[in-house]
Amino acid sequence: MIDHARLARLHEHWIELPGYVLEPDFPREEYELRITRARTRMRAAGLDALVITSGAVGSWFTSALEPHEWHDRCQSRSAWYILTPDEDYLYMTPTTAGEHFNTTRRTTWVTHIRAIVERTTWPRHEIWDLDQMPGVFADLRLARGRLGFELGDCMTLGLSVADFLRLRELMPGAALVDGSSVIRWLMSVHTPLEIERLRHACEAGVWIHAQVPRYLRTGLTEHEFLARMAAAFRAQWGDGYSYRETGGWDVRNLDGSDSNHFHAVATDRVFRSGDLLFRSNSGVSYRGYAADNDRMWHLGPPPDVVREWYRVTWECNRAMAEAIRPGNRCSDIYAACARVERRHGFPLREVGRIGHGLRNTGGLSVHPDNHTVLEPGMVISVEPMFAALHGFYDLEDQYLVTETGREALHELAPEMLPVIEA
Repeated sequence: MIDHARLARLHEHWIELPGYVLEPDFPREEYELRITRARTRMRAAGLDALVITSGAVGSWFTSALEPHEWHDRCQSRSAWYILTPDEDYLYMTPTTAGEHFNTTRRTTWVTHIRAIVERTTWPRHEIWDLDQMPGVFADLRLARGRLGFELGDCMTLGLSVADFLRLRELMPGAALVDGSSVIRWLMSVHTPLEIERLRHACEAGVWIHAQVPRYLRTGLTEHEFLARMAAAFRAQWGDGYSYRETGGWDVRNLDGSDSNHFHAVATDRVFRSGDLLFRSNSGVSYRGYAADNDRMWHLGPPPDVVREWYRVTWECNRAMAEAIRPGNRCSDIYAACARVERRHGFPLREVGRIGHGLRNTGGLSVHPDNHTVLEPGMVISVEPMFAALHGFYDLEDQYLVTETGREALHELAPEMLPVIEA
């Protein structure tokens, strides 16, 4: 039998060893705000602890970078963030000599960092042993607690289903329950710092979209055009900003002979008159917050059908924005778009969503059957989408739900289709 208690203490001396100062992802005051908000929601949900095992949610509490071995990022290892009414803990794998302990101590604000023992018995393939976890919860006086896990809609556990079911068997005195109502709220109602970072991202995202008419010309290959865009971004924006020039581009031409539908890599296709160019995001992020703004451009004079579809897309975009206010629902935003579509005789939309929150873990898909009520602090995108042989039409803008209505986080999509001289 593995002596987890002894092995768990092998590398603890590494945690506080002096080292070069690393800047955490956010200030201590932000961390305190996040765990205070979490504890308030935990009390309302009757939870004795919130147990986070996925990097998608866990990194919101710890850091975008550390620990980097959440189970959904490194399937052979595991990390557990456990928040109680009084304390906060991060259980993680220290690796060979505890060096990751030290890095995580320097880059997170978590109070207690402890070991997940990297030892198990065959035939288990993962190198950490689930059997140690009941002892962990017992040490935290949670052996009979009500523990909220990532079990609901928009949630993904950072451990296998088999492990979760086995953990229930190993902890018969505890209630391992769905904590997603708490998690969805934390992921969808944002702190002032998050909103500020998203504003910075959107500012840069709108800026890079505005460079398309400056750098796009007929005769350029996609490789050449995107290289110019990337160089322009690097020259304009500094620390904290990143730009991925590839991905999410769609180029369609009415004759259809060399349309380049939604693709993820740069190609040698040559831009020519008649191209309708679309990008599904800006490619920009600021300190981990992405500017998801969709825009379109046309090379040369656009035909009437392209102008008409663009105009309807813009009308849908603005009608959806008008529906964003506290007390309305995601389905109300969807309905506003559907009314414009019907007025213009567009076919009934059968499937899909046409907008979303900042994170998919927040559960804010703009969909006819999503009746989540909007609250101040939520961020909602309006994203009407239409696909045809002559173009992919999508204008996406980001709005903050305020106490009295909404606030655009950036310059909005233009009413008229931007035309680039061919």
